[in-house]
Amino acid sequence: MAILTGLAAGPGCDKVDHENIDKWSHTAKGPAKLLRAVSDESIDADLSAHAAANLIKRDDDREAYAAFEAMPAGRRAAVVARLAPRLWETARIESEKELPGKPQVAAKDALVRVRRWADEPARVQIDGYLVDWYCVASYEDRAKAGANPGAAVMRLVGPPAGKKLIGVANAVIAAPGQAKVKNRIGDELLLGLAATGTPDAVKYVVDIARMDRGDATLPTRALSALFKAYVEPDGFAPADPEALVPNLPAIVDIAKDDAIPSQAANDAVALIRAVGPPRCLPPLLGMIGAPHRNPRFKYVAAHNGLKCGGTKAIVDVVRALPDAGTYARDDLNGAISGEITRMTPRDQAQAAARALLGEKSTIARWVGIEALAAMKASEDAPRIAALSSSRERLAGYWGERSEGREDPTLGQRARELANQLGAK
Repeated sequence: MAILTGLAAGPGCDKVDHENIDKWSHTAKGPAKLLRAVSDESIDADLSAHAAANLIKRDDDREAYAAFEAMPAGRRAAVVARLAPRLWETARIESEKELPGKPQVAAKDALVRVRRWADEPARVQIDGYLVDWYCVASYEDRAKAGANPGAAVMRLVGPPAGKKLIGVANAVIAAPGQAKVKNRIGDELLLGLAATGTPDAVKYVVDIARMDRGDATLPTRALSALFKAYVEPDGFAPADPEALVPNLPAIVDIAKDDAIPSQAANDAVALIRAVGPPRCLPPLLGMIGAPHRNPRFKYVAAHNGLKCGGTKAIVDVVRALPDAGTYARDDLNGAISGEITRMTPRDQAQAAARALLGEKSTIARWVGIEALAAMKASEDAPRIAALSSSRERLAGYWGERSEGREDPTLGQRARELANQLGAK
């Protein structure tokens, strides 16, 4: 008689049932048996899910995940659908103010890990578990627990998390006992809200930036959260900039507001750019020449205008720079003429820089000659040299390094650059 080697057909102690799966969690040879149970497609999916849950409890999750990777997609989805409720039984925390222990964090991380293998109904169920785990009064601390930062999970879950986190933030803001000192709205909560990627969450964070809660850092922290979610996320994909579009007027107002800290204004400008062309260009062009107490604001707005509009926007962006005022050469080259130099297609950027030489404004012609010189365009040396007789003073040229030196004229700078390119 042939000897059957599968777990399901073995002797009583090796029979794959729920009782034995729990016993194997506490025996020397148990992990190997649990792993075989996870991988065995001949047994009920719920048994494989039970075995996987026990491996995860034992911190043997690496082997379990490897088994999932090797499964056919249909079988894997079936096992994950039955695994999720088991993980939730371990991950759940009775009180929303209570902080999780190690087993609860591990089970939560496992829910995040297996989510990508879930079919749609199971994914919705897992997302509900994750919302219940994170979106509570203790979010600020729970967001830091485990292998998956709260913001990354909020990005995965999206709108359902956004609605719940707004409620969490409302509770922080409206909590009693704040007559003298307001509750601090935490960085993790702000970032989590932003990362959900919904228009309502964006509006809420923008509104928070405007709140008077006795916290001078709040505008900067709120705009930083949006910047990290939409422009430079760490550990998750950028949120869809479509959520920014209905909030553009409010973001533009923040960018132009002199009372807003400089970093918050800069982040607001970057958010406008993140909307993408053509919608990002008009508001950026409109704010380049806007009065602002931060002398670098015009550089930030122009730089982002170039990033938004590309080579076709070069002339319009530079025309928007106010001709009056001061410009430091290093700042100008770093943010504007230097950016033009790096733009592609190069021939289009070069053509736009040449066009600037014919503009009336001093700043436009200055940007043009700096860009062409930085492109090492020796064929443009005669064009640059043609401006050598220009007498307009380049106010602020030396920036903070003036050391008593007189600012050069546009003509003097043109001669210097033309000579560098080998003009005859």
